[in-house]
Amino acid sequence: MKAVVFATAGHIDHGKTSLVHALTGVWCDRLKEEQERGITLVLGFAPLLDPEGQVEVSFVDVPGHERLVHTMVAGAGGVDRALLVVAANEGIMPQTREHLAVLQLLGIQGGVVALTKADLVTPSELEARRAELAAFLRHGPLAAAPIVPCSSTTGEGVQELKEAILREARSVQRESEPHRPFRLAADRVFSLPGAGTVVTGTARWGQVKVGEEVWVFPPGRTLRVRSLQVHGQEREKASAGERVALALVGVKAEEIPRGAQVVSSGLWEPTARVAAELTLLPEAPALAEGQKLWLHLLATRTVATVERLSSGGSGKPVRALLRLASPILAFPGDRVILRRMTPATTVGGGVVLDTTLPRLSRRGLPILAELPPPAQRAALVLALVERAGRTGVSLSQLAAHMGFFPEGMQGPLGQLEAQGHVVLLPGKDVLVVSIRAVAEVLAEAKSILKQKGELGLPASELLQALGLGEGKALRAFYLETLVAQGFAREQGGRLFAAELQPLTSPLAVKLEELYRQAGFAAPSPKEAAAQLAAPPKAVEGLVKLLVDQGRLVRVGGKWILHRQALDGIVASLRSWGVERFDVGQFKDRFGLTRKLAIPILEWLDSQRVTRREGDSRRILRDGLAGSGGGPTAGHQPPKER
Repeated sequence: MKAVVFATAGHIDHGKTSLVHALTGVWCDRLKEEQERGITLVLGFAPLLDPEGQVEVSFVDVPGHERLVHTMVAGAGGVDRALLVVAANEGIMPQTREHLAVLQLLGIQGGVVALTKADLVTPSELEARRAELAAFLRHGPLAAAPIVPCSSTTGEGVQELKEAILREARSVQRESEPHRPFRLAADRVFSLPGAGTVVTGTARWGQVKVGEEVWVFPPGRTLRVRSLQVHGQEREKASAGERVALALVGVKAEEIPRGAQVVSSGLWEPTARVAAELTLLPEAPALAEGQKLWLHLLATRTVATVERLSSGGSGKPVRALLRLASPILAFPGDRVILRRMTPATTVGGGVVLDTTLPRLSRRGLPILAELPPPAQRAALVLALVERAGRTGVSLSQLAAHMGFFPEGMQGPLGQLEAQGHVVLLPGKDVLVVSIRAVAEVLAEAKSILKQKGELGLPASELLQALGLGEGKALRAFYLETLVAQGFAREQGGRLFAAELQPLTSPLAVKLEELYRQAGFAAPSPKEAAAQLAAPPKAVEGLVKLLVDQGRLVRVGGKWILHRQALDGIVASLRSWGVERFDVGQFKDRFGLTRKLAIPILEWLDSQRVTRREGDSRRILRDGLAGSGGGPTAGHQPPKER
């Protein structure tokens, strides 16, 4: 059965509560003061049964007094339709106008109009009032709403009104959003013996089951649902559109204020700043930066300071960045109402665009002006991703900002990936990076490498210079992309501008020739830099490259020799005419010190040119040296003593 929520609206004492009683049999004025004064002070709730069993209608009965409009806003947030109540003997009054404006600002379209107290006027007066009301409504959210004369006292027209409400309820088409979390704004919090703390409100999204954990903000705690009811009926689960009462375990009623939100457990983040697109009422003065207003969102209210304004021009909506006195839980698409603090009048309202913007300078106003509307979900996701910059944003964070479980991001992200706007990096939590940020990184990396010239940079240093954080997947992606797209070449763990050939540079040629001429008296990189009057770091980098390319060989972890010198030893050993030799013979044949002879012999062993047998070496005729090969994998000869 489809659940539909109606909010009453109308001026004080126009008969909203008595009309709801006539329709449902439920008297919503439950407080003694309300019953004594004959006015509604807090929200009341009542169900209306559908004889056809198609819909389950709930009424939220709101106050009509001008000082209680904030309570009316709390009740009207998140409802489907409106029941506007106008007394035939008084007609359109100040709160009639303000309530209708609030309905329009909250995006509530459609409903039914009850012309109450019809028994107090003549037929001609009633018809004149109906015409007056139709003219008043023709450009607003209830332009197509039926106007039904009725009387709660005599019962006249109540059945016709009930049928009109049920027809309207059956026509409601709620958008299916399967990946939304459960969300409820608490409009009442109280304690009951045996149940504990009970929170009531209209389920805005998703569903909740008995035994599940929910997150309540404020106070920002995870709590368990002990039991739940929908209009007094025990249920195992409740869904969007229903009036729900949740009994929560482990919290006192006074710890949860009215306006607190109850949501499925997740990574939701309250915000102290919202960007919104606002429509101001015709009679409202223009907003000004620094102005303080009451901001209403669902059932919560907090003071908001207008931090930045971006006007869309005369008669058009205005964009505003609002700083909040208290953090709230808000998502793109949420409706807000703004009211002046003194006098207490409604200024305007609109829709939340973003909850992640930082404080903006005036130069940052284009960011506010260019935010896409919530209906353009993919564009809004792209704006979040691009603002995250080169380090990207995780799928779970994106979903939390948008008010979805991660599964709800598959559509927008798939669309953006197909259009070439983002790249998705797989992992435990998918990382999303904008193509624009990738292009900026590639261009900056190219510039850095060009400046480094033949020295290049170790990959880790380049990534650090680019500010790419420590994420392995992100760093690997950028390295692969730099090389794959021709922005850099990698040699020996160092990166160079793609157009450079570091081993053919004048310094590299001089350095290799120095080691070739030095033979077994080769210098250290530091000594080589001094001899060539070259930057030590540049020489160290080139030595590493020459080693990685096999032109130089590091032996014993300390000495660096030109490969030509070692190839000469290999050739001499194979023409020696002996099968075995010891260290002394080897030293004498090549004029080496024992300190250098030992590491060279160990290198020869690793190349399978020789094999150590006790204190001597056997010359192997099928060794690898001379073929350009490196050490045999897994072969670790014992250290010489």
